[in-house]
Amino acid sequence: MTSQYDQGAAGTGAMQARAVRELAAAATTLTVEHDVVGVTTSLLAGCTRAVGAAAGGLVLARPDDEKLELLASTSHRAHELELYQLQIDDGPCVEAVRTGQQVAATGVDEIGARWPKLLDAFEAAGFAAARAYPLLWHDHALGALNLFFSAGPDTDGIGEVGQAFADIATVAIIHSGRLSAQDVVARIRAALDERVVIERAKGVLVQTSNVTMEEAFDHLLKLSRTNGTPLGQIASQLIDNAGTQD
Repeated sequence: MTSQYDQGAAGTGAMQARAVRELAAAATTLTVEHDVVGVTTSLLAGCTRAVGAAAGGLVLARPDDEKLELLASTSHRAHELELYQLQIDDGPCVEAVRTGQQVAATGVDEIGARWPKLLDAFEAAGFAAARAYPLLWHDHALGALNLFFSAGPDTDGIGEVGQAFADIATVAIIHSGRLSAQDVVARIRAALDERVVIERAKGVLVQTSNVTMEEAFDHLLKLSRTNGTPLGQIASQLIDNAGTQD
């Protein structure tokens, strides 16, 4: 007879095995030419697969005023929920950046108690649990990686796995061992500027191809993977081509 302990251990082992595969794939991308948004989006997708999350998002703090901006998300539901958190300046991602600590909430009661303004948005998105992990660089939170679950996570070890992905995301953004403070600021600004270009490209696809924003982003990711070209470059090319056709 299998005990609950055995079942839990098996679940944790399976999650850790998935995490190893996804982290190995992510580490490989850092050894070749890459763009920050493309790599962090792949990391985010890998993290959601590893821990069984329904969706994820990643936010960065702007260097000039520390205001949070959305860098990547795995679904339109996560995209909208992240933007709402940034709009009201509250929620798991905001708390993780402010405190530099992991944030966890499971169930509508806990979510409603901690972030009352977010409860309706969580329920509308179909999420019943959240985890947020700070992107730490020299003890300073540059942003946060956020995971959303349709139900409470069933396995132990999610904290370690989620933080490992957040740490790799930090390395992908910084991509160096010893950088000056000015270099770090420049990297963050470049990543956020790149995200603006990708959002513009998504808008072009929505207008020209009659697709949703989520479908447009999936199309850009597919083009990036198929052509072996950084996501930001693909987005710039699409915008340039649209301008030429006009």
